[in-house]
Amino acid sequence: MLELKPMLSALWRNKVAALLIALQLALTLAIVSNATVIVMERIDKMARPTGMDLENIFSVTFKPVDNNYDMAGAMQADLDLIRSLPGVIDASVTHQIPLSGSGSASGYYTEPNQVVGSFTANYYQTDPHFIEALGLNLVEGRNFLDNEMYTIGQNDRHNPAVVIVTKRFAERVFPDESAVGKFLYAGADDHPTQIIGVIERHLGAWPGWSLGGNAVFVPLFVTNKQAHYVVRTESGQRDALLKQVEAQLAERDPERVIKLATLSEQLAESYVGDNLMVKVLTVVIALLTLIVALGIVGLTFFWINQRTKQIGVRRALGATRANISRYFLVENSMIAGSGLLLGAAGATTINEILVRDLSQPVLPLSLLFLCALLLLSVSLVAALSPAMRAANISPAVATRSV
Repeated sequence: MLELKPMLSALWRNKVAALLIALQLALTLAIVSNATVIVMERIDKMARPTGMDLENIFSVTFKPVDNNYDMAGAMQADLDLIRSLPGVIDASVTHQIPLSGSGSASGYYTEPNQVVGSFTANYYQTDPHFIEALGLNLVEGRNFLDNEMYTIGQNDRHNPAVVIVTKRFAERVFPDESAVGKFLYAGADDHPTQIIGVIERHLGAWPGWSLGGNAVFVPLFVTNKQAHYVVRTESGQRDALLKQVEAQLAERDPERVIKLATLSEQLAESYVGDNLMVKVLTVVIALLTLIVALGIVGLTFFWINQRTKQIGVRRALGATRANISRYFLVENSMIAGSGLLLGAAGATTINEILVRDLSQPVLPLSLLFLCALLLLSVSLVAALSPAMRAANISPAVATRSV
């Protein structure tokens, strides 16, 4: 039978130390559980599929030196050159590079002249080669035709007749029905733009965006001050072709500045903040857990030293080593349980504030329970070594006059 009354009496006599450990466990649970749910959310976000052949794609950006540069002619000559290289699957022009953190977004409507209730999406000006160049999967409808592609000046206006959208955007705008054949409108405009195809997945320009994956593609090239290409290669040839493309583009036209980067590098740069948060919070979780464990070890050793004579008397009266170890483990469990109950309430309160004010993920009760169970296990493991030491105290040594 567990001797709860002596345990409670001993805890009362050392209530300050016991309270500090309980509060430490409560604070640790509140922080660790909320940090864990943030870490899991960031890891899940970074693991999302992009919809693109990420490892075999690189981007090219160039800016001409001459203000009167023939952007349209250079674009066509560059793409013809790149597509002719052995190992290149396809290349496409785009006004923004996917996953780079830089892009454009616009609101779309389902009725003409509508001004409220828009559906926001990341949009790309590109050409009929973009599906093959990015390794996208067209799940419905068709690709752009060459005669649907337009080239316009920087200050010109063009209303596209057709667009291709991602599946996520299509399901958001036209739930429970096919989006192919439906029309989109710009705000306060009656010009219809028909959806001709649906892409399975494209994460877009901003991987961390709450609307990431909502994308619209327009067959258009605007002769701006710079141009971007995306180039897809055969497996394993990306790095070699990156250098070759850079050299040949510079040789073809040296009157411009050229910059190349892999799409995987673009994605990694977009997730720098998320990666840093995961690492920092993981270190915080580990340090807090270690500090709690060290505190429990120190407190248990302190109590054993204070009760050496009492332990020896109990051993002399017939208490086994298991009885002594169990006593300290149960006593530690009582402190830990009290602290974890308090911490669960604190964790829930903190999470409600984080969700409301900082749009952080909701803390599931299952995760809170697992974190509490982990900390309880840590506290028991931390108390185990001191408890075993107490069990090995000899009755003869413990009952000596001190």
